[in-house]
Amino acid sequence: MDFFEISSKYIKTLNEAEKEIYNFIVHNMEEIKKMTIRELASKTFTSPATIIRFLRKIGFSGYSEFISILKYTDKDLLEIYNPFVISQEKYRIEYLKNIYESVRVLDWVKGDEIVKRLIENPRLIVMARGFNKSVGHYFEYIFSGLGFEVVFPEDHYYRKMLLNRIRDEDLVFIFSYSGEDKELIENIERIKAKSKATIISITSANNNSVQNLSHINLYVFADYILYNGVEFTSRVSMICIIELLAYRYIETSKKFAPNEERKF
Repeated sequence: MDFFEISSKYIKTLNEAEKEIYNFIVHNMEEIKKMTIRELASKTFTSPATIIRFLRKIGFSGYSEFISILKYTDKDLLEIYNPFVISQEKYRIEYLKNIYESVRVLDWVKGDEIVKRLIENPRLIVMARGFNKSVGHYFEYIFSGLGFEVVFPEDHYYRKMLLNRIRDEDLVFIFSYSGEDKELIENIERIKAKSKATIISITSANNNSVQNLSHINLYVFADYILYNGVEFTSRVSMICIIELLAYRYIETSKKFAPNEERKF
């Protein structure tokens, strides 16, 4: 038997904290195969005792059995046994909860720092890949409409060339839900090495590399969805954050007269 055969029947019994651990495991299987229980506990911000209780709850006798089974598990089976970490019928409720929580926990100290820098009318650089490009396009549309120069290099080679032309006063926005996109991580490191540009990212709430490398990070919540080998995790919460920043900028800059209708 593999990990999914053993654990899938117990998913409905997991609480929110346990779902977070489960999510981390299914998305980091290769790395976890080499981890000790203390390392896994550290990565999931729990304790070894919590990991043991969790593993027993999903059908394993202990950590050794869990690792042994994991080594013979094909991650591609995720879409067969568990296309949604939460059940389909509950997804609409969780979808709204994720948006609400993303807005509720938005750190406006960071948000206002971003707006303060926007008031200086810098050039805005957008970097995103894959499904995150949809967020980049929306950002480009909104902030171009607000009068900013927005540069969104969609092509790998265009991004590579742009790295040599980043200005110190630029704001570089990185959109990566996972926060572990290798190319974007390398781009951030090169930008920080060559300029004083401010790196602003929107990622998932989980601890990740893009988050840690950014000068300012805002995070969102969403349930990871994989179906037929394609990732469909919602980016709506990221778009909500972009809109809130735009609205805050409008209010702060007093760009519109009091009675002027606000349209994008």
